[in-house]
Amino acid sequence: MGLVQVKGLKFHAFHGCHASERKVGGTFEVDIDVTANVKHSAYTDNLDDTIDYVVLMDIASTEMKVRRDLIETLAQDIAESIKKRYQTAETIEVTIKKHCAPVMYDLDYVAVKAVV
Repeated sequence: MGLVQVKGLKFHAFHGCHASERKVGGTFEVDIDVTANVKHSAYTDNLDDTIDYVVLMDIASTEMKVRRDLIETLAQDIAESIKKRYQTAETIEVTIKKHCAPVMYDLDYVAVKAVV
């Protein structure tokens, strides 16, 4: 078993329930963890035999362009899109971090994680 990771993929996007979030947008960070059997690809040294992290980033980028009210929905949609592309993936975890959430508390970010 192996783990393919993408950490700290940053986007400016317009997700959120508040009108200001829809208009101005904000900074979002995406972390992706995909557990899969990568042993074969280690021997073949062939990109087609593994989980391509560039494809993972492309999937996240495509999904980030579709505005959603909830980051829970966004995380789930990214995870499901990855599963459609890589049916051999055993576990997919997608974490969405929302920086500068419109709350009255001093924090780095709020986050949700979807697991498929």
